[in-house]
Amino acid sequence: MTGEQLDERVKAILSAIVQSYILTAEPVGSRTLSKSLQMSLSPATIRNIMADLSELGFLEQPHTSAGRVPTDKAYRFFVDSMAAANQVPRDIAAMIENTLGRSTQDLEQLLSTTTKLLAGLTKFTGVVAAPRVERTRLKMVEFIKMNSHQVFVVLITQSNIVHNKIIEIGEDFSQEFLNGVSEYLNSHFSGQSLTSIRERVMESLAEEKARYDQLLAHVVRLSKKAFELPEASNLYVEGQSNIVRDFADLEKIQRLLKALEEKISIVRILDRTVEAEGVQIFIGLENRQEALQDCSVITAQYGAQNHFLGAIGVIGPTRMDYPRVIPIIDYTAKILSQALTQIA
Repeated sequence: MTGEQLDERVKAILSAIVQSYILTAEPVGSRTLSKSLQMSLSPATIRNIMADLSELGFLEQPHTSAGRVPTDKAYRFFVDSMAAANQVPRDIAAMIENTLGRSTQDLEQLLSTTTKLLAGLTKFTGVVAAPRVERTRLKMVEFIKMNSHQVFVVLITQSNIVHNKIIEIGEDFSQEFLNGVSEYLNSHFSGQSLTSIRERVMESLAEEKARYDQLLAHVVRLSKKAFELPEASNLYVEGQSNIVRDFADLEKIQRLLKALEEKISIVRILDRTVEAEGVQIFIGLENRQEALQDCSVITAQYGAQNHFLGAIGVIGPTRMDYPRVIPIIDYTAKILSQALTQIA
């Protein structure tokens, strides 16, 4: 049975249990609920309802004599039943705006600042994925001759991300020729996604013998090497020490710290976020990575000029204050997107 299939009285009790456990971290008993609930139900009636909810997988009992605690299924019910996200408190909104609205910050500083801000505001672990190359659009590319067999490439995206690389060449090109290649690519491809540019270059490479003269063939080959950029996202992480506070199990702490250090599993979650609109919430076993299955991960996209580039988020225990944290993530992503537009 899903949360939607519960009657209103049972939903109210389940919601109260989740909220109580979030607040106190103590198993919730029927007597405590009967005093706090604004409905005339006896402890015995509440106890029977709690037993039913346990059988349905919404609650579990740590010890025989203890009260009940929510399961991942209960947290999912609670999040899905929230009528609407709370407004960000004015003081927190102002802090986010003032911190991220500094126009002097470049992209790396901005993403690093965002990560620290998330960790500080939520008291959880903040994570921010830098834009992947294939999600960004070309602003300009420049080829600079180093010697007879090497060229230095400077590629700048419209988000002001700068990629530098040295490519090996088979012929001794003059700087004048390389300037011409730069001008050609900037005039034909500026504003296009790097993925589409790479695809068009590969298509041209396959057809160059039949369609292009030798000069343009060199342009295509240079372009292919220039746009072969790393696939991996850069991940910013702050607030790892909060994990020690949030989790008592040393083995779980070590697994989670290792996942944060290796970053791959975190990047995968954030990558999934970029493909979906709005705030995304992954609770407990909904996380595919084992190290994160005792956690909740809340994420949101950010971008510039209606083009989503990456994602931000926090990692914390499933017992987190969702009504408070969700709007902070959502608002931070929006202000970060605005800040990106200003520096782009």
